[in-house]
Amino acid sequence: MKIIISIFISLSCLFPQDSIQVTLNPCDDPLLELAGSLGIKSIPIKDIPRFKKMMKACDDQGGDKIIEQIIFQDWQRDYKKAKVMQAWTSTFSICVAIIYVYFMAGLILSS
Repeated sequence: MKIIISIFISLSCLFPQDSIQVTLNPCDDPLLELAGSLGIKSIPIKDIPRFKKMMKACDDQGGDKIIEQIIFQDWQRDYKKAKVMQAWTSTFSICVAIIYVYFMAGLILSS
């Protein structure tokens, strides 16, 4: 039995398995796909350093068009959201500004 085990060990040392070299494209990272579909702001805070590292690696390997597209889509998404007053805070601030202008106009016109 010891002879069989020693033969298997010696054969495994002489003829090891070939390691498979998997070259991953950093542009195919799930974080970049998430940023492309849902925006950069959808990335969790803990993954931001990894995301920046993947962006740099993708840019270094010729994926500058992908990075530009992600950033452009994020700008477009923010622009579309900024066109509409959706929240209570923005509505309140507009109302306060209108009241302030009306008050100042009343002071100027009454004197």
